[in-house]
Amino acid sequence: TTTETTTTTTTTTTTETTSTTTTTTTTETTSTTTTTTTTETTTTTTTTTTTTTTTETTSTSTSTTTTTETTTTTTETTSTTASTTTPPIGQIPIAAANGTLAAVYNTFVGGDSTASTSGSGIGQYPPGQSPEAAWDNDRSTVYINFGSCTSSDNNNQCGLNTGFYIELQRGSTVVTAFQLYTGSDHSERDPLIVSLEGSNQSAANLTLGSSWTLIYNGASGLATYPGPNSGGSIQQTNNTISYKSYRFLVSGKRSTSNSVLYSELIFYGY
Repeated sequence: TTTETTTTTTTTTTTETTSTTTTTTTTETTSTTTTTTTTETTTTTTTTTTTTTTTETTSTSTSTTTTTETTTTTTETTSTTASTTTPPIGQIPIAAANGTLAAVYNTFVGGDSTASTSGSGIGQYPPGQSPEAAWDNDRSTVYINFGSCTSSDNNNQCGLNTGFYIELQRGSTVVTAFQLYTGSDHSERDPLIVSLEGSNQSAANLTLGSSWTLIYNGASGLATYPGPNSGGSIQQTNNTISYKSYRFLVSGKRSTSNSVLYSELIFYGY
């Protein structure tokens, strides 16, 4: 017995794996950052300028030398001397002529004069304290004027626009400066703003504002209190014209009071 067994086994395994993976990743990142920084710097420069004022006071002394030449012979002597014709400038002795010395109130520069009288009311001065007290060379006596007030009032207008006019006994005089003196008390009554006018009229014409020419209008020299019965700084008028009559008015005072007061008014000139 012949047994032939033929076994043919064919196994074909074909495995084809095709794997295609396409990965496309496109990442586009656009980042635009704009940073604008504006820095403003303000610089303040402070410049301090120091000005130093140097005042040089130059004092010039003028000496006048008088040379005397004497020539002597047996028969003749000659003497030569120098002289000056410049008028002296100094304190002017003041007095009223023919009683022309008048107190005034409610009177202004260039205006007519309003007569002031003795009493304690409006437009008056206390008895014994008339304008004559300002010319007696006695600092213990005073001229007081209530002006638009009475003795019982008390404000910053009392005593203003008061004063007097006077005709000089010596006649025409060039007043180049003046000086006011305080009283013994009540400094609040001190004149601070004053005026001075000149005239060559006399008597009744001195009441007319048209008779007067303004010489000075300003500080009295008493802004800094000099003390009781003391003179203030001398005030220059720059006047070069000769007048025989003068009018003095007060338009400002130191503080609240019932009047204006001063003890002396001195003129300087020639």
